[in-house]
Amino acid sequence: MSKIILFRADGNPGIGLGHLYRLFSLVEMLKEHFTFTFLTSESSAINVIPENYQQKRIPNEINIEEEPNWISKEFDSNKYLLIADGYQFNSSYQQKIKEHGFKFIYIDDLASEHLFADIVINHSPSISSEDFSCESYTKFALGTKYALLRPTFLELSTKENTVKQLDTAFVCFGGADPYNLTLKTAKALLKMKQVKKIHIVLGGAYVHKGIRGLNKDIIKIYQNISEKKLSEIMIDSNFSIAPASTILYELCCVKMPILSGFYVDNQEKIYQGFAEEKAIFELGNMKDFSIDCFERELHSFFKSDFQQFINAQKNIFDKNIKERYHKLISGIC
Repeated sequence: MSKIILFRADGNPGIGLGHLYRLFSLVEMLKEHFTFTFLTSESSAINVIPENYQQKRIPNEINIEEEPNWISKEFDSNKYLLIADGYQFNSSYQQKIKEHGFKFIYIDDLASEHLFADIVINHSPSISSEDFSCESYTKFALGTKYALLRPTFLELSTKENTVKQLDTAFVCFGGADPYNLTLKTAKALLKMKQVKKIHIVLGGAYVHKGIRGLNKDIIKIYQNISEKKLSEIMIDSNFSIAPASTILYELCCVKMPILSGFYVDNQEKIYQGFAEEKAIFELGNMKDFSIDCFERELHSFFKSDFQQFINAQKNIFDKNIKERYHKLISGIC
């Protein structure tokens, strides 16, 4: 009998929602074959977790050092497999989880900690097992063959898309957008004469006010939208500006010219991978970007051969990702 999967991640305005959304992708790929519980802290943005997910919440008074003991008391390691996504699940945490007898899978971005996980997942295009410090038993699921994509985007990844002009922008900077790059990008786009429509998608943890004050006819703002609606907005756009996070993977599934960069550490390796593939127009580190910076980059972008980005994106994903994950998890259960 297969083990029950514990999916473990947190998300809130402080840390963003990316870890939650990546695990949602994995849940959707596996839920037909496995029973699961979504495990998150009481401080997480519970409202973004799908209502049909079986959930268990970790009390706020349980700190990260105490959490492995709490999990071992709540769940039988003979019956449960733990899959975690988040920076708090460091070497010490992983070692304790393993000492309690759990099979453990870790979704890792940084390749900075010594890992005790049975399997490590990292879907950066350029990553290799040599980038990690780990135990002798640790196995790896690396690269875009293991891209964490939601069902709609898995389907879109195998379809063609044609872009003939660049006049409709898609803008999304993740769940929280701590540096309010959304507003800076929007103001830069409003200075571009060729831009006729701007779709702006705000994350569930976005709290800045200025974007709604722009009140321009060509801007449409969306927040807390469904996966299907998000894909429809992307398809209605013909170029995009987004960080090297989950949203970049989804945009590459749709296939369009993308201006992309990074503003936190976990995005940098993903950015480097997509840049090496020539799949994006490279913005580099956007943390301190001003409106003028975005405007300057947009002028260069509009002069570029945008078809090269689309051609590169066609080779990033294949149709076997879901089956690959099913085989991976079945092998450890």
